[in-house]
Amino acid sequence: MNRPTTQARRAVMLSQPLRVLAGAVALAITAGISRAAPAADAAATAEIPFTDAQITAIGVTFESPTSAAEAGSMRFPARVLVPPTAERAVISPLAATVETVRVNAGDSVRAGQPLATLFSADLSGLKSTYAQMRAAERLAKADLDRDAELHTDGIIAARRLQESRSRHEVAAAQLAESRQRLRLAGVSERDLARGGDAAMASSMTLRAPQDGVVLMQAAAVGERVEAGALLFRIARLDHLWLDVQVPVEAANRMKAGDRLGLRDAPAATVRVLSVGRDAGAGTQSVQVRAAIETGADALRPGQFVEVLLKAGGLAGWSVPDAAVVRSSRASHVFVRSATGFRAVPVTVAGRSGPRTIVEGALTAADRVAVTGIIAIKGAWSGHGGGE
Repeated sequence: MNRPTTQARRAVMLSQPLRVLAGAVALAITAGISRAAPAADAAATAEIPFTDAQITAIGVTFESPTSAAEAGSMRFPARVLVPPTAERAVISPLAATVETVRVNAGDSVRAGQPLATLFSADLSGLKSTYAQMRAAERLAKADLDRDAELHTDGIIAARRLQESRSRHEVAAAQLAESRQRLRLAGVSERDLARGGDAAMASSMTLRAPQDGVVLMQAAAVGERVEAGALLFRIARLDHLWLDVQVPVEAANRMKAGDRLGLRDAPAATVRVLSVGRDAGAGTQSVQVRAAIETGADALRPGQFVEVLLKAGGLAGWSVPDAAVVRSSRASHVFVRSATGFRAVPVTVAGRSGPRTIVEGALTAADRVAVTGIIAIKGAWSGHGGGE
């Protein structure tokens, strides 16, 4: 059996007093806090015992809550969006190869302006079918006109005239269907007026469906695209929307028609369109939809901005951001009490600059801890709070 060396025995002998000393220090700290106030039911009473000396040692500073009405504007994050009715997609109607691209992302375009030219072998088939349907309709129309004259002269029966009329109606419907397929493929009315025969070039021109700005351009010269491929997105940017994330408590006081401000565009006018009914599971915030009615020129779709809401119409208190302690269950602030601190549960309603708007059992006379929060929270957690 291997015996411990002299050096190893000496290390063991030295480590035992150190462990005893560490335990004594921990016991003394616990005893010091316990002597400051009983901790039997600290978690239930939300009291956190601290002596004046301990408060001074951890460097706690205090500030009294101020009325939310005096806090100026509350700020909420928002994202700039294009209204669905203001955006149009331009897709490839047929499988094709991109021949030319005439616009880039960010360009302003007018309705009907050419965007790109595509070559498609399928287009020749459509034009050939259209030429056949056009000839068939003309023949059916001539037969119908002839039979109408013969029926008027009493040479043919009414049944034969009805058969001619039916054949013409079928031919006219087939021609209209073939014509619509060509229109969807980008063939212009001028080309259709020329007859749309198979001799026409197998190219189609995609045109802007409305005035606006090209938000997305995915067409590349020489690229093969499938039918239905999205090549351009064009939007009118004179009016934009905002998706605003608002805490539930603040959203409960908002309604359609309320006016908001924009920190990034002070001259803009913003009106609330709707207040969502669903609170996000992770954020507990409500989506508020707002319209930027004027002053949208300085903003871009997808941009993140801050929306301002006057806090005068909201109840609650304004405290420094650092004073609010958030846990998995709730938010709290630490208020000075006779025995140390009291953990007061609060509900966060929004932000106003470097301050947070909260609702809870606070008064203007309370002294809320602003610094030394980590030490206070550590002691609170040791008594079963702040989980």
